[in-house]
Amino acid sequence: MKGYKITNCAQDMRFGIVGNSLKDVFTKGCQKLKLDHINATMMTVDGTVIDDEDYFQQLPAQTLFIFRLNGETFETGADLIYNVLAAVNNNTLKTSIKIKSFMDENIKEKIRILSSVLDVDDESKKKKISSLRLRDPDWFQGLETRARTKEEFMFKRCQERIRSYMYKTKSDMIKSDFYIKQTKCRKYLDEVFKQFSELLTKNKHHGYYFDRSNTNGLCDEIGTFKCEGAWNQSVCSYERGTGHKINPYQSRESRIIFSTWNLDHWVERSRTIIPALFEASKMASEVHRSINMNYFYELLFTTVNLKLVHIVCHDKGQHISAKCDPNLYLQYKKVIHSFSYADNCLENDFNN
Repeated sequence: MKGYKITNCAQDMRFGIVGNSLKDVFTKGCQKLKLDHINATMMTVDGTVIDDEDYFQQLPAQTLFIFRLNGETFETGADLIYNVLAAVNNNTLKTSIKIKSFMDENIKEKIRILSSVLDVDDESKKKKISSLRLRDPDWFQGLETRARTKEEFMFKRCQERIRSYMYKTKSDMIKSDFYIKQTKCRKYLDEVFKQFSELLTKNKHHGYYFDRSNTNGLCDEIGTFKCEGAWNQSVCSYERGTGHKINPYQSRESRIIFSTWNLDHWVERSRTIIPALFEASKMASEVHRSINMNYFYELLFTTVNLKLVHIVCHDKGQHISAKCDPNLYLQYKKVIHSFSYADNCLENDFNN
């Protein structure tokens, strides 16, 4: 049994409950919040729908779940940034009403403006070198975490992102007509997902990507991240190539803004990688070989295929020219050797 926190979509009430399964927590949550379970959805604060038991079991105790009824509006990007703006002490941000109106249109541009405001906050620059919660308690305000350092929290936050890719991909696969109907291919898909899970656990879900104390992180030693540009660009073109940048270690506001940045799949997960996995399973069943786990693992979970991008550079359109290589779909050796990213990548990883 683990304890969790639940709230409704309006977030005007909050309760603590205990449960040992997704069904248990969902049922108790609906009863506590007096919601019709048929029309309710349970999700995390970042909007991830919790409908997979394996994913649920990976979530830590005291996770906050939001219960949303069909038709209810979840907190939008404008609302998120509005709350951040209201917390920023800057003379250019006058009244909450004007700020709300300001944020209702062209959200991406407003985030760009806010980023520039945060970048010149001298007091925040002094705080960004602090790591301990005791030294900068404001940074941890509003977080449901036991992390004692900023690095530990950021490590875990990155793990959550990578972990969500695993469970979303597995969920999409299991629900597909292909998986349901193609029984001969199913065992090959199950095999490769088992290998994904084992390797992700070994690599601690690549949490070090957001950890500034790790030499293999995506930021510099003080925690500054740079946008890698849209999927079809080699660099971020913002400000004539200077590029978007942010240091979420700097302040609470910067940390919140960083949550709008994306680890974007260059070769798209749902449109391209999942169909490629289905095709690979067909090929594997025909020649009795295993799917090339290493190839698809890199595409789904590593910076071989993931680009860190500012929301302005996150193009949600189809990545037409980004394709999988059918020549790499299968493992042509009879024995599959799982690979692990270099051990030094994990020197500073935190135990979960």
